[in-house]
Amino acid sequence: MLWKGVQWRSLLAAFPLLALVLLFSFPANADKPIDIRVLRVSGAGLSPDAAEMLTEAVLAKIAQNSKYRALPVPAEDPIDMMIDAGCIDFDAECLVKLAGGADMVLYTEVFERNGAQAINLRLVEVETLKVQNPEGEVQDQARVADFLSTALERILGPEPEKTPGPVRVDLLSTPPGGEVWIDGEFIGLTPVVTKLKPGTFKLRVAKAGFEEFKDSLVIEPGKAAQLNMALAAIEVPIADVAAAPAEKEPKKEVKTPVYKKWWFWTIIGAVVVGGATTAGVLAGQQSGTTGNSSASFSHDPFMAPQDVTIYPR
Repeated sequence: MLWKGVQWRSLLAAFPLLALVLLFSFPANADKPIDIRVLRVSGAGLSPDAAEMLTEAVLAKIAQNSKYRALPVPAEDPIDMMIDAGCIDFDAECLVKLAGGADMVLYTEVFERNGAQAINLRLVEVETLKVQNPEGEVQDQARVADFLSTALERILGPEPEKTPGPVRVDLLSTPPGGEVWIDGEFIGLTPVVTKLKPGTFKLRVAKAGFEEFKDSLVIEPGKAAQLNMALAAIEVPIADVAAAPAEKEPKKEVKTPVYKKWWFWTIIGAVVVGGATTAGVLAGQQSGTTGNSSASFSHDPFMAPQDVTIYPR
């Protein structure tokens, strides 16, 4: 039991240290805006409408600076709030009591002095009681809002530059269907729409049968862009076509005359032999001489005309 009691006491003693470690382990949110409690603009001789208009001008100026955030304006009159807080003047100690949990308190007073509009601002930091108190005068009441805007910018600092957002970019090509690459990243086929932040980019468009398009794409802040790229067709060189060799004329078939063919004269020879035999017989009968005759033929067609020869016996 004694050992368990020692353990519990050790843990309880270490708890505050552990809490501090955890607290400082998580950094404060640097992006968290500073809250400002804005009291209604007031002053002797200031009409309610004018007071409301100037209060709206103060809120609008604070809203333009992302480092600050204006909390809802209390409906009570600042004089009444001061009396309720037990204060006799709008000094730093009194204004801190009216902060309502804000980081800063802003009180603005406008009144007439020697025919001019006197303006007095008091911005108090709650934690340090640091006071910033710009004062001034304007001759025209219509210039009071401008003075307030200038004074607030002086004590709150200039408005931080806003990071420009992306803008619309339309990419087209003639002919369409080109592959679009921006800084090596494929975007799509033309026509294609994308969004880009201001800056300079490497643009490349490729399409089969066309020369590759390359150029720098410059995007300006707040300005939409449209680019139509004309793709040049790749010229294919025409190869020299060798003259085709002239076709040889088909060899004409030399037709042999019918009378030079051996079979023709064989037939003729047979006819002639028959005729010659008959003629021989008839001649023998006429001459009274009885004898034998013979006929022979040559196989050479060119000798065919002389094939028929009758040899008496």
